[in-house]
Amino acid sequence: MTKFEKYQYWTAIVNQQQDSGISIPQFCKQNDINYANFHYWMKTIEHTENEQIVYQVVISEPSILNGEIVVIHLPNGIRAELLASLILIQIQTWLKALQ
Repeated sequence: MTKFEKYQYWTAIVNQQQDSGISIPQFCKQNDINYANFHYWMKTIEHTENEQIVYQVVISEPSILNGEIVVIHLPNGIRAELLASLILIQIQTWLKALQ
């Protein structure tokens, strides 16, 4: 499992606990989760969400439809084709959604 996959997995677990309405120790016991691991990931996720995450983004030259499309390759393997006419806030919204 990659670091990104672990992060996604533990984010889902932490969210399940928060949605459950039961205490962390009780949730861990019911779901056979090591409390120390849960606590570590909860703090890691909390810390990461408070940071600004920066990823290198590779933007290739517009190649189709007479240069009207920009192809973006993200580090997580996602390839996005966006209209070159998008304004900055729209591009930022797409990049955030694709992370």
